[in-house]
Amino acid sequence: MWLGGCVIDAPNDDEPRLDPACEGIACSIDGYCREGACYCDSGYLGNAYAEHGCQSTRPGGNCSTTCGLNSYCEDEACVCEQGFIAVCGTGDCLALRQLCDGVPDCPSSADEAPQTCAQESIQQWTLDDACDDGVNLSWRLWSIDRDWAWPGADGVFVSEGLGVPSHEEIECRKGETVCFGGEAAGLTWGVGLDGEGGCDDCCYQCSEESIDLGSLGCE
Repeated sequence: MWLGGCVIDAPNDDEPRLDPACEGIACSIDGYCREGACYCDSGYLGNAYAEHGCQSTRPGGNCSTTCGLNSYCEDEACVCEQGFIAVCGTGDCLALRQLCDGVPDCPSSADEAPQTCAQESIQQWTLDDACDDGVNLSWRLWSIDRDWAWPGADGVFVSEGLGVPSHEEIECRKGETVCFGGEAAGLTWGVGLDGEGGCDDCCYQCSEESIDLGSLGCE
């Protein structure tokens, strides 16, 4: 029996309510904002202010380890957020603007280490195989300041034929000393392919200035 009355729409507590203090604040995926601050959802931990900063703590996730600060899991691996780099060796990612700024931000100061902040140069090396032995010359370039070789410890550059100039470009650290080593038909030039020989005029400083080794004869 109808007794009359009216219907009142009560607020649904399941619907998200806009917090004025959170206006303009972007929190992590799997995170939320409350009273102007970002937090990770239940079951997640991490940097709630980074886009992928909140990482699942539930077993069976995509990553076998918890990702560090400013990093997230993708394809079962931890990767840095955009604008960050893994340089500290701790699993955390550091902002690129903090790299080589004169202020150590890593516990080990790796972000200010010479090998991290060294400026790179593109240097062209040229040689002319003038040895008429029917064999192309194999050659490498070695850094005497670090354990490094171009095009690699297992690779070699190869000359392009008798009397034909061969050009190769390398990316080296500005100021480091780079030495030439070559070999063909039992003959050796410079420091050799193993980089262990000695020479008087086969080493040069890395810079943007090109190096021309000239003609390499059989004598």
